[in-house]
Amino acid sequence: MYFSIFIFAKFEIMKKIFFALLVCCNISFAQTKCDNKQLPIVFVHGFMGSGDNWASQIQRFSSNGFCEDRLFVFDWNSIGGGQNTASLLDSFINTVISKTKSAQINLVGHSAGGGICYAYLKDSLHAVKVAHYVHIGSMKMKAPAGPHAEVPTMNIYSNDDKVMRNGADIPGATNVQQTGNDHMQVATSAPSFTAMYHFFTGSNGAINTNIETSKGFYKSIGGKAVLLAENTPLAFDSFRVNLINPANGKLHKNGDANYNYVGWTSFGKDGSFGFQLNKESFTEFEVHPKNGRNIFYYFEPLLRNNKNVYLRALPSTGMAASMLGNIPNDDKQTVLVIFTANNAVIAGRDSLAIDSIPLSLPNLMPGSKTAIACFLFDDGDEKTSGKPIKSLSMAPFLAGVDVFIKAEENKTMRIYYNGRTIVLPKRKSSDGIMVVVFN
Repeated sequence: MYFSIFIFAKFEIMKKIFFALLVCCNISFAQTKCDNKQLPIVFVHGFMGSGDNWASQIQRFSSNGFCEDRLFVFDWNSIGGGQNTASLLDSFINTVISKTKSAQINLVGHSAGGGICYAYLKDSLHAVKVAHYVHIGSMKMKAPAGPHAEVPTMNIYSNDDKVMRNGADIPGATNVQQTGNDHMQVATSAPSFTAMYHFFTGSNGAINTNIETSKGFYKSIGGKAVLLAENTPLAFDSFRVNLINPANGKLHKNGDANYNYVGWTSFGKDGSFGFQLNKESFTEFEVHPKNGRNIFYYFEPLLRNNKNVYLRALPSTGMAASMLGNIPNDDKQTVLVIFTANNAVIAGRDSLAIDSIPLSLPNLMPGSKTAIACFLFDDGDEKTSGKPIKSLSMAPFLAGVDVFIKAEENKTMRIYYNGRTIVLPKRKSSDGIMVVVFN
C-alpha cells in the first residue's frame, strides 16, 4: 500500500514538472498527420469580432486533415477609423504566402469582414493571390469578387440573420441560403463548414462535421490577448493560468492530483501565448493589463488543440470604453460577463440563467439584438431588477442586465446555458471582471 502511494505521488510530481516545462518552453504538439498540399486559409472577422470567431471552423478543418499551421486569422480594429485595412490584409496575406510557400490562399470574410475582403479583391494584384473567396453573413454584392468578377466566390447567408437582413443571392456566385442560423451561426455552424470545405477542395464526398478530440493526455492551447473590438495586443502584459474545480468554482489546491498551476508570465509582443494543458481541465486565466481592469476568464475543457483562444481586456478610450465605462469597480458586487462563442443567445430558442434569475427573456435577448456577450452588474441601487442596462441597450452583439451579485468570499454562483452548468466564485469587482466562455 505504501509503495503504491509512493509511486502515485512520484508520478504526480513528474507530471507537474513535465507540465511546467511545457509552459515555460512553449512547446507545441504538431498534428500527427495532415495534408500540407491544401491551400492555406485566411479568415477575416466582422465588427466587434476577433480571431476566436473562427476557432470552431478551424478545428473542423483540422479534424478533416487540414494542417493547423495553414489556417490563419486576420485581426483588425473594427471600431477604429483611419486605417487602410485592405493594405494591412495584403501584408498579412503576403506573410502567409511566404510562410507556407504557397502561390495562393483561400479567403473567408464574415459580416463587415466581407466588405473588407471585397474591397481588397478589387485590386487585380490582390485578386491573383486568392484562389477562392467565401462571403458569409455579409452584404449583397452585384457580382463575384475581383475587379472583373474573376475570383470564384461562394455566398453563404441566412434568412434568420437579424443583423445582415438584406442577405441575398449574388449573381454568378455559388449561393448557399440557410434557415434558422443567426448572424454568428452562419459563420460558425457545421453546415457552413461543409459548404466551405466542398468549395475549397472541389470534393463532394462525406466529411466529418464534428470537432474531433485531440489525441494524447495534453492539448495545445494558444491565442492572443487583445483589447475588445480594437484588437490591439496586450504586449508583454502579465497573466497566469489556474485550474478550477467545476463543481464548486474553487481553484485546485496544491497536493490535489488534478492540480496544475502556471505561474505569472507575460504575453508576447503581439499579445500571443501558448502552452500545453490537461485536456480535461476547466481553466481560469487571470489577466493583469498594464492599463485597465483585471480580467478573469473561465473556459470549459477544450476538445481539440486550439490556437485561437482570445482574452479580451476593456479599452480605456474610444467607443467601447464609452459603452462600458459605467461597469462597477467596488468591493460590494461581482461583475460577470457571459460569452457564447458560436452563436447569439435568443429568447425562445436558448436558455440562459444565473442562479434563479432567467436572462434569455424577450426584453433582454430578442433575436434582433443578436447578443453574444451578456454583462451582468448592478445599476447602483444594490437590487436586481432584471431590466436592460441603458448604456448597452443600443450596442450590437452586447447585452446588459441589472443584476446585483453580492461579492461574498467562499460563496459561488451557478451559470446555466442550454443544459450546461458552470460554478464560479463571487469575486469582488475591485479585483477584476469575470468572463465565462461557453464554446
